[in-house]
Order: sequence, then structure tokens, then C-alpha cells
Amino acid sequence: MQETTMILDRLRVVKIDAHIWGGRKKLHKEDLILAHGSVLPPEDLASLGSKKIADPTELAVFNRLKKEAERVCLKVGTRFLGGFAIPEGSLDSIRSELEQIAVRFREARAEFLARYDQTIDAWIARHPGFEQAIRRAVDPVEVVAAGLRFDYIIYRVSHPESTETGGAAESSLDRKVGSLSETLFREIAQDANDLVESSLLGRQAVTRKALSPFKRIRDKLNGLAFLDHRVHPVVATLDDLLARIPKTGALDGPYLSEMIATALLLSDPDKIKRHGEGLTQIPELSLPMNHGSAPASVPGEDRPAESVSPVIDHFSLFDDLAEELEPDASSFEPEPLDSVPEPLVTTATADDCWF
Repeated sequence: MQETTMILDRLRVVKIDAHIWGGRKKLHKEDLILAHGSVLPPEDLASLGSKKIADPTELAVFNRLKKEAERVCLKVGTRFLGGFAIPEGSLDSIRSELEQIAVRFREARAEFLARYDQTIDAWIARHPGFEQAIRRAVDPVEVVAAGLRFDYIIYRVSHPESTETGGAAESSLDRKVGSLSETLFREIAQDANDLVESSLLGRQAVTRKALSPFKRIRDKLNGLAFLDHRVHPVVATLDDLLARIPKTGALDGPYLSEMIATALLLSDPDKIKRHGEGLTQIPELSLPMNHGSAPASVPGEDRPAESVSPVIDHFSLFDDLAEELEPDASSFEPEPLDSVPEPLVTTATADDCWF
């Protein structure tokens, strides 16, 4: 319970409250034009499904904005209790981005409602012969307006007050909090797998844009490192990779090989945990729990270099991935650094957010 409380004190939950009118209605028998002698199956055997009463492309913007809001939360947080667990230090930036999405949603909503009737007429014109089937199901604009809304709520989770069922409730919450790191590792693995499939496999060289996903993964892990002791060593591995990448030019040869090796490692939740557990056994990498260090710097950006983590022989750590790499990838050894600065640790500022 004490560990759960410590984790919850550093998290806020953001829930996206978005409702999107679907533009669909139940299909009825009278909507169909059947050939003579055609027989429909009974209702307990098959349903007729639904019909679209508005152009789906007109509603795509609302689904896109909802997905964007979820991506904003997942950039620094992880799924939790139907929402997203966000480290308290990232709350202000998340709130700012969600407010911008809310403004865009309201603007798109007002535009759609203003031309709702014209949209319906255009849809009917595209489907001659089915005008009555569509018009019978058209909702008044007031109903559509009520079905299109976007908002979000931010709240803090804590253990319930003592009740007759308090023990069971605490146990359930402890299990949910205890599974946060597993959810985090699965999300990181999915992001890394997408990176491998879309940007790295089969390439002889990549542009510097390929570093951005590594930075995003690194920053997300760093912000949530207090969830699991195995996270910080993985952050150190990513810091080491980003620090040694050349500051200009395309990335190929041993640097690309190491990027692929790191991405393959991160694409498997079990490998992430084994890697982090293994590095915590190395004395110089047994670092204190992260309290929110600065985001990673991708070489080539116009700002000073961040502190560099201890040098790690990556390819000895990725032995179980050797068959997934090119034959000459394992021959590369990173150049040692002259010195190892102390890790940067700062203290996040709490932000009471009771909603």
C-alpha cells in the first residue's frame, strides 16, 4: 500500500471525454429494395445492420481530433483506469495541448452544424433511389449538436477511506497500480516495433528524423521511471545512444546498426525488463529513482548537449538479438567517453489538481 501511495502521489489521471455523433441509423426492412420473391432471414438469425445518413468523411475530423488527444496523453503517460496516468510534472503541457485540441474541435463542430442540412442533401444526391430511407432517419440539428462534444477531466486517485469493503478496494487498486509498468513496457514495445517496421528495416541509411522516435520513447520512460526500477537503466542506454550519434548528416553503418539493435530490444516487453534488470546489477548503473530529469537532446538541435550516461557495450547486451541484425553489426564497438558526469536529478513540483 505504501508503494502504491507513493506512485499515486506523483500521478494524475487524464480522461478524454469525447462524444462523436456517428451519422448512422438502424436499417429497416422498408429501407430495402428487394427483388420479387426475396425473403429476409428472421431477426433472431440476422440483423439488417445500419445505414449511413451523412457522409463519413464529414465526420472524420472529429475522430482525428479525439485520436490526437489520446496521442498527446500517451506521449508522456500510460493507460490507466480508462484514462491516462500522467506524471505531475507534465500536467501543464498536457493541459495546454488538450485545450488547443478542444478549440479546434469546437470550431469544426460549429462549421459542420452550420452546413448540416446541405451535407444531408449532398449525401442524398449521391444515392438516388434511397432518399426516403435516408430522410426518415435524419436527426434534427439539435440532436447532432448534443452528440458532438469534446472535453477532458484531470483527477487524482487515492486509496478509499476505511469502509467495510476497504480492504478489497485497496487490494484492487494496488493491483491496478502494480500493473502500470507492464502497460508502459507494452506501449513502448509497440512504438519501437512501429519504428522498426516503418523506418529502419531494410534501410542502408536513414535521415535524422529517425532519431525523434528514440527521443520520444526516452522522454516517456524517463518521466515514468518511478513506476519500475528497471526503467532508468533503459533510459541510460538511450541517452548513451543519442549522445554518440553524429551531430550532422545521414545515419548509416555502425550507427544505424546500433539504432536497429536498440529498437529491436525495445520492441519486446520482456527484453526491456531483462535489459533493465541486468543493468541494475552493475554497481555504477544502480542509480537512484528518477525524479524528472530534463528531456533528451537529439544531436543537431540548437541547444547544449545533455549529460551522458555511463558507456555501455551495447552489442554484448544485445547478444540475443544478433540473428536479427546484419552480419557485420556486432563488430561495432562504441568509442569510450573521456568522463562520466553525474546523472542530472531534479525534483518535480507538485500541482494539486482536484476536479
